[in-house]
Amino acid sequence: MTNNCHRRREGRIQECQADESLTQTKEFAGKDRDEERKYPVMKKLIALLLALMTVMALMIPVFASAEEQTENSTMWVNCANGKRLNVRSTPNTKTGKLLYRLECGTRVEVVNTVDAPKGWAFVTTKNHNEGGFVMTKFLQAKKPGKYEITERDDNFRTVMPYYVTAKALNGKTENSVGLRTAPNKTAKMVRRLVAGERLQVVAVGKTWSKVVDLSTGKTGYVANDYMIRL
Repeated sequence: MTNNCHRRREGRIQECQADESLTQTKEFAGKDRDEERKYPVMKKLIALLLALMTVMALMIPVFASAEEQTENSTMWVNCANGKRLNVRSTPNTKTGKLLYRLECGTRVEVVNTVDAPKGWAFVTTKNHNEGGFVMTKFLQAKKPGKYEITERDDNFRTVMPYYVTAKALNGKTENSVGLRTAPNKTAKMVRRLVAGERLQVVAVGKTWSKVVDLSTGKTGYVANDYMIRL
């Protein structure tokens, strides 16, 4: 009787142990299935996030380019020979109709949204209702100074020669301005004048004068503001 009871108790214990093992196996299996369901979702989210980041990175230059194209840029007319800049109806020197001309030193707005071939730009200016095309080689980003605009030949008038002396630069030194090959501050300098040196004026313009250097006999240009008439 005692042995039978003992066997029954052992059987129940073994059954309980078997049930517990089965329960743990089921729990582990359930966790594995949960993990399997969880990780694919996370992988998909990560892949989607990476895809969105890639698209945004690719779109940034596009947005920047579009913004640049919609903005106008301010430029200034400055032709090397001092002549006026032609504004045309189309970007072609032969077939483009001449609309008007702009003086050197004129401020213009380059309209970047208007397509133009290389070397050309579409511009507008406050003095004209109609915009047009100009050659970009005659535009610069910085406003040219008074002496950085070449004075045109037709601005000069021949005069009866008279004498002047070179004025001291800034009124503080013995040096004066340069005698230049063209009526422009950026033109090649023949030589640096000394304050008080005598020159002979043969033609006068609005900003510059054509003079003869009495020391060398060479002809050049000096700014009117730096000469004192004798």
